[in-house]
Amino acid sequence: MLTYSRFVAAGAPDDALTVTEAHVREHLSSVATADDNPTWFAGEVEIEHRDQDGGVLVVGYLDGVVAKVPYLTEDYDPSRDDIDGGHTFTPWAGPQ
Repeated sequence: MLTYSRFVAAGAPDDALTVTEAHVREHLSSVATADDNPTWFAGEVEIEHRDQDGGVLVVGYLDGVVAKVPYLTEDYDPSRDDIDGGHTFTPWAGPQ
């Protein structure tokens, strides 16, 4: 079971809850697919709202496991390994 949650503050814009739910669905779908597909399992994500002081916690559940993706394996070498026709994972280096 995969779980992911995001907090929506009480004073957030009107569409924040909808946008956050979509983000939670897309994130869980992407980690469950080897090609980081944000839509493949998005419809299967169960969403729960938990009232919190100052807002709502959006919790998503997906009956699945993290996909084994090349850039998460110990022997991954971005200069050698090709993902999705030439796209490789590059860790974020901080603000530029």
